[in-house]
Amino acid sequence: MSIKAKLASILMVMVSFASMGQGEQDSIILLNGRVFHGPVTAVSDGFLKYKETPKKGAPFTGSFETYRVFSYTQNGNETILYKQDDQSDNYLTVDEARNATLGSYDARQTFKPRFVFWSSFALGYGMSLFDTYLLQKTVDHPDYFGEHTSPGFLKSQPTFLPIVAPLVLSAAWTFPSFKIREKQIIQTHLLNDESYYRGYHRVARQKRIFAALKGSLIGIGAGLVTYAVFKP
Repeated sequence: MSIKAKLASILMVMVSFASMGQGEQDSIILLNGRVFHGPVTAVSDGFLKYKETPKKGAPFTGSFETYRVFSYTQNGNETILYKQDDQSDNYLTVDEARNATLGSYDARQTFKPRFVFWSSFALGYGMSLFDTYLLQKTVDHPDYFGEHTSPGFLKSQPTFLPIVAPLVLSAAWTFPSFKIREKQIIQTHLLNDESYYRGYHRVARQKRIFAALKGSLIGIGAGLVTYAVFKP
């Protein structure tokens, strides 16, 4: 790689982390791509302490375990806390960890699991409704003493069966692979970088799991409300 190419690469990385700091001088970047703002007050005994001033409320002192922090920037100068260490599962080099952190950051900004949420909502809602479906064989059973004499939706009391949906869906969405669209990549200089994609997929997979869990639970709740309001 030529000197110009190296300088351009370094400049792009500096710009990327500056944008993650959203124009503030002092910021902390975790390995999972989260960014926090505020001056660092101390780094000792395995903890990084900083002061944060929220938009609402009084300033407070926060802290992170240093093993969770990639770097922090203070007065425009970046200090990298991440160190490669195979014994502590830090098997990536500093550059690879930086790119993975940038990938995680981009995923938090651009990955929106809307399809996962709404499909999980529909499945949770559907399971909740089908759970209240009274079967003909139940009506015909000699031990049946219910108030309804014909089958149909909302004629059977809800059970705990739909609660299986969030567990199954959140686990199922950990498996399907997906392709990152170029428009989702903020750090365009890392296009096709393996470490960047590793970080992006890690956070995107977590977001899909939570979207499936949230969507299915809300769907089940909507089904229970439907039952309570429209039951015959």
